[in-house]
Amino acid sequence: MNNHPDAAGCVVYRYDEHGQLLILLIHDQYGKWTLPKGHLEAGESAEAAAVREVREETGMGGKSGAFVGTITYPVQKKGASYLKRVDFFLLHADGSDAVPEAAEGITAVGWFPPHEAEERVGYEQIRHIIARAVALIPSQSSSCS
Repeated sequence: MNNHPDAAGCVVYRYDEHGQLLILLIHDQYGKWTLPKGHLEAGESAEAAAVREVREETGMGGKSGAFVGTITYPVQKKGASYLKRVDFFLLHADGSDAVPEAAEGITAVGWFPPHEAEERVGYEQIRHIIARAVALIPSQSSSCS
């Protein structure tokens, strides 16, 4: 059993000017909405890889937070199949102007309310990660003026 993740990603979130929680989704090379994620580099922690991949795929930075969960799915590579493991973390975005990185196969990015993000996502396991993340995201503590 693989105890180390092969890849890592983030549930990137922010609050809009009305205090509405928004989740960042990317439109991937397979034509589906999902969360930003990517491979770990040698010696890199899952959390560091997750933050780096978000920056590479969307240009977004922020403060990484709690571990959200792990997904696994079968992958075919060089004729062999194996279970790919991806760890996800929270990332509180430090801005709102995400940019899709075409070189990474990302065709679009968007901020969506949690329920809409869950509906748009093309992968069942990612829906569960978003739902779990929403339960973990600290409520906005700033007073509404």
